[in-house]
Amino acid sequence: MNKLIKPGIKKGIIAVIVFSVLCAFGLFFFLLLIENIVIGERYRNHDYVMDITRKEVESFQEYVSKNDIATTDIDKVDNWVNSRKNVLLIIYDNGSIVYDSAGGTESSVIDRDKELAPYGYHPRYTITFANKKADVDYIYFSDMRARFIYSQLQFLLCFLVMLTIILVSFVRFSLYYSVLEKDAGIIMNGDVNHRITVRKTSGLGVLAGLMEEMRASIVERHEKENSLIESGHHLIMTMSHDLRTPLTILIGYLEILTGKKYKNENAREMYTEKSLEKAYQIKQLSDKIFEYFLTFNMNDDALHKEIYNKNVFSELMEDYLFTLNEKHFKIEYSQDKGKDYFISMDIQYMRRVFDNIFSNITKYADKDKAVVINVFNNSRQLIFSFSNGIRQDRAQVESTNIGLTVCDKIISKHGGSLEKDISENEFKIIVKLPISRSKENLTEQ
Repeated sequence: MNKLIKPGIKKGIIAVIVFSVLCAFGLFFFLLLIENIVIGERYRNHDYVMDITRKEVESFQEYVSKNDIATTDIDKVDNWVNSRKNVLLIIYDNGSIVYDSAGGTESSVIDRDKELAPYGYHPRYTITFANKKADVDYIYFSDMRARFIYSQLQFLLCFLVMLTIILVSFVRFSLYYSVLEKDAGIIMNGDVNHRITVRKTSGLGVLAGLMEEMRASIVERHEKENSLIESGHHLIMTMSHDLRTPLTILIGYLEILTGKKYKNENAREMYTEKSLEKAYQIKQLSDKIFEYFLTFNMNDDALHKEIYNKNVFSELMEDYLFTLNEKHFKIEYSQDKGKDYFISMDIQYMRRVFDNIFSNITKYADKDKAVVINVFNNSRQLIFSFSNGIRQDRAQVESTNIGLTVCDKIISKHGGSLEKDISENEFKIIVKLPISRSKENLTEQ
C-alpha cells in the first residue's frame, strides 16, 4: 500500500511545484512584454530624452565650473559619472578621446555615428572646462532606474504568485486531509457504510481510493458473513424440522419393536423395514448437511480447475438425459450449436450442480409435461436453461431446500450466476458460466 500511496502524494506535490513555476514564468514573460511596451516606449520618446539629457549636461557643466575641473582631471570626472551611475560620457579634444566612461582614456579617433548608433541620435555638447572647451557625448540612460525598480517588482510579483499557488494547494491538501480524517473516524466508530470522499485531482486521491476499496471490501466481507450466518440459521431451522419428522417416526417404530407391540411377524418385518428406511433418510439428510458446509467453506484454492472445450458438457448431458429417459420423462433438448469455446472449471464440483438440478427434476417434475433443456452460448457466456412442470403431489416428496443453495455457491465460485424462477406449476432454472474463444485467455486468468 505504501508503494501506491507515496507516488500519488509525491506526484501531486511535484505537479503543484511545476505548475506554480510555469505560472511564475508565464507571468514573468508577460510583465517583460509590458515593460518593453510601456517603459521602452516612454524612454524612446525623442523630446523626452533630449530634455532630460539637456538637464544632465547643464548639471555636469555646473559641476565642472564649481570644481574648476580640467579635461585632465580624470578622477573628478569619474566621481561625477559614478554618482550618476547611468551615464555614458565621452570627452573629445580635436576629435580624439581624452575620456571615455565606458572604455578608459585611451586617445583615439572614433566613428561617432557608428559608436552611438545603439542609443539613437544624440547631439554633441560643448563643455567649458578649466583649461579649455571640449566637445562631449553625453548619454543619460534614464530608463535604467525605472527598469531596475520594475524588475524588482516583477520578480516579487512572480514569487508571490508561485508562493500563493503552493500555499493554496497546501491549504486544499490540509482541508482534504481533514475530510479523510473525519471519514476514517466515522468508519472507526462503526459506520462502515459511510463512503470515503475520493477526489482524484488531489495528491491524496490515491490514498482515499485505497481507503474506499478497503471499506468496500470490509462491507462485502461483513455482508458475506451475515449471509452465511443467515444461511446457517435457515439451515438449522430447516434441518431441525426435516430431521425431527423422520427421527420421531423412527423412534415410534423402534418403540413398537422394542415393546413387541406388533401383531405378527409380518408387522414386525414391516416396522423393521420402515425403521431402516427412516434411518437412510436421516443419513441422507446428514450427508446434505455435510455437503452444504463443505461447499460454503470452500475457497478458490479448493477448486481444481482445468480447461475444457465445448464437448465436455455434451458428454455430461448425455448421462443425465439417459437417466431421465429411463425414468420415462418427456424431454425437449436443444443442443448448443454456437461456435467452439473453452471453459475453466472444476469438473467434480460442476457434476454436483448437475446432480442437484437433475435430482430436482426427477423428484418434482410432472411426467405428463416435457422437461425443456436449452443450451447455447453468446461468445461470452455458456447458458443452460432448465424448465419443467411441477407434479401436483410434490408435497409428499420431502426436501431439504439445500441443493440449489449449494449449486448457487459453486456456480458463483466459477464466476457465473444461477437464476431460479419457481411458480405454482412450473420450475425454471438458468445457469450462466463465463467462456472464452481463446484457451490462452483462460490460462492468463
